[in-house]
Amino acid sequence: MIYVGIDPGSESYAFAFVDEIGNLVKYFEIPTDLVEKNAIILAKLIAGYRPIAVTLPSGHGLPFYDIRNINYKEIFLLTLKDPLSHGPLRDFLLASKQYLSFYNSFTIPSVIELDSVSSEKKTNIIDKGTADKVASAFFYRVYLKLDNFILVEMGRRFAAIVIIINGKIVDGYGGTYLAGLDGEIAYLLHKYSRIDKSTIYSIGKNLDLVRIILEWYSEKYKLPIIVSGYNKNSLGIGEKYDFKFKEAAVGAAFIANAYFGGILRHYINMLDSSGTPISFVRLKEWEEIVSLIETL
Repeated sequence: MIYVGIDPGSESYAFAFVDEIGNLVKYFEIPTDLVEKNAIILAKLIAGYRPIAVTLPSGHGLPFYDIRNINYKEIFLLTLKDPLSHGPLRDFLLASKQYLSFYNSFTIPSVIELDSVSSEKKTNIIDKGTADKVASAFFYRVYLKLDNFILVEMGRRFAAIVIIINGKIVDGYGGTYLAGLDGEIAYLLHKYSRIDKSTIYSIGKNLDLVRIILEWYSEKYKLPIIVSGYNKNSLGIGEKYDFKFKEAAVGAAFIANAYFGGILRHYINMLDSSGTPISFVRLKEWEEIVSLIETL
């Protein structure tokens, strides 16, 4: 019995295969820029293992959507990009719809969609932590059997923070949120030039803000800090582990095991969720964007 999890990293996609008791039985990575051209090959490869379930790469998250129900509207919500434009996540999802529909393939929520995060913490925010951050938190929850901790992911481009209390994710700070693009700069770029994803991605990490958030939560709730990610050693605090795999990929495979009745099933209520990445935006004229999405 095989369960598969996939981590859609900015540099590489990681594929983890675990058995019915959660043991890692196969793992490999492929450069992200090769995924788009090889999406069908990868989907066929996974199908060849006849998995019980597959946790698909989920970007900004959709709570437990079967791949058979993923169309252009859902791809937009997962990527927040034009669903007609090629890209690794978009193309892999379409390949999965073609070749993995018979293997319980599904998406998972991001932090913003989790019911354990209070509504007032979600208003006018999209990125409280992408679905892969949820998978990483799930991994450490299972692997370390911890109910309370702070997970910091120090990626190549961004930092993200996820807060876990009593076995539930109660808050998060996504990479684009912590990058902190100044509102006046965003306004001027929009008015006189253009602002796109590359603008946001060029900002990088605000380590001062990361430290402030960590210190506040750690002191108030007495939570241990776990630091993961490619640049984890750039942060001089917290516990760090050296695995030969990406925690998010194995965590995603653990979720597949839990969601489809495996030995980890008692952890799945950690991911009770609803809504979409844009469900909590209340800005003026936002309805126009929602109406546009409905036409996809």
